[in-house]
Amino acid sequence: MIKANWNIHAYNVGMIIVNLFKVKWNKRYTGKELAKFSGLSTTTITKLLKGEHVDMKLSTLEKIAKFLDCSVIDLLEDVPD
Repeated sequence: MIKANWNIHAYNVGMIIVNLFKVKWNKRYTGKELAKFSGLSTTTITKLLKGEHVDMKLSTLEKIAKFLDCSVIDLLEDVPD
């Protein structure tokens, strides 16, 4: 019997932050607008953008992605240097 390796689906928080900045910048949204319209607190968005909110839930990414009109995959995608 083969056991699944759940760590294979780990995400890179730094890459999420880079992608979030990229999408947010392209759509010209401020952090306050992102917080207000995604339903997340300004504190959560600020911590996330500073890299302080590292225990990210899928539901948080879904709210952000929905507001930014992108997929969660767009936020998780590894962008080459």
